[in-house]
Amino acid sequence: MNLMSVDLYQSATDPEKFLAVPAGVDPADLLGPMTFDKDYAQVLRYHEAFEFDPAQSYAGVNAAKIAADILTVKWAMYSRSTAADA
Repeated sequence: MNLMSVDLYQSATDPEKFLAVPAGVDPADLLGPMTFDKDYAQVLRYHEAFEFDPAQSYAGVNAAKIAADILTVKWAMYSRSTAADA
């Protein structure tokens, strides 16, 4: 799969929760994330235009699921997990 340019946002109320959207998409225009989890009602930009590689391993996240969600619903919610959380 090709690299995806995404903007990453962090929940203002739970710093372990993140939202990934295609670069340039305003998360305020998305109703889905906050419908599923109120922690996404307020988000702060974490990283702009991140070159996301779905085939790469990122600590504590399922990169393939994030890519699939972005391609299908145009956003992905995820939390960083650690070995202790598993």
